[in-house]
Amino acid sequence: MSDDAANSTVIEAEPAQPVSGAASSATTAGPRRGAYRKRFAFVYVALAVIAGAAVGSAIVLLGKPDAAPAAKWSSWEPTGSRDARALQIADKVAKTYRLSSGSQLAVALVGPPQVSAGGDIGEVPVRAIAVRPDTSRGQAEPDDIAIVDAQNNMMFVLCGLGEACSIAEGEASAARHALLRREALELSLYTLKYVPDVSSVTVFLPPRPDGQSATSVFLERKNLGDELGKPLNRTLGTNVPQIGEISKAELEQVNRLTLTRLYEYEYTQAQDGSAILILSPVALGA
Repeated sequence: MSDDAANSTVIEAEPAQPVSGAASSATTAGPRRGAYRKRFAFVYVALAVIAGAAVGSAIVLLGKPDAAPAAKWSSWEPTGSRDARALQIADKVAKTYRLSSGSQLAVALVGPPQVSAGGDIGEVPVRAIAVRPDTSRGQAEPDDIAIVDAQNNMMFVLCGLGEACSIAEGEASAARHALLRREALELSLYTLKYVPDVSSVTVFLPPRPDGQSATSVFLERKNLGDELGKPLNRTLGTNVPQIGEISKAELEQVNRLTLTRLYEYEYTQAQDGSAILILSPVALGA
């Protein structure tokens, strides 16, 4: 190294000074970390609470029973084919209707629409049902006749043990007639509920012993929409009453649904040899 270089002035750097504010930053680092810890702790607690609430809700949902199933329409239901169901309905319902003596009120015969032509002809199928209107209140014209396809009709015949299916025991009365109409209504409701392809039901009531007042109840599915949509026991009580013992509320239901659909009946022959059932409304009070 040259003498000039050796004798040159050496400028030494000043001792390092702490950066302004560094000390204060260092002194506050600890408290800040403590604050962050508190904040994170708060977040963790909040998350724990939310998670706990979610688990609790899941437990409640899992422990909650399923929604109650819709109430069954009836406690009993027929099974099998169309004809089998109709026969079961006829047998089941008819056996529950009794006279004061305890004897069965009437036997229920059931089958597709047909009528006996007598002689060698035998049974003739009913092709159509002609329903005449009620003109007593001036709300319909005599020629406003409704034609119903009998193919989708089911016919019941309530037959007593007397002559020509009349009821041999006791006297004909309004109370007994009301019970017979209640039976016709129950037969119709069960059939329209559990035999899906049936759209109308005709129930022939037992005639009086003198042969007068041969009537039938004719009900279509459209007449009973409300009753088919709610349990049967909300329309008819679970216990079949005796003659004259129908409750006021139930009698009102029976009258409302059957009195305006009570008909006298007769048959006429169609051009193809089949029969047409003609229903004429019974005037109320008749």
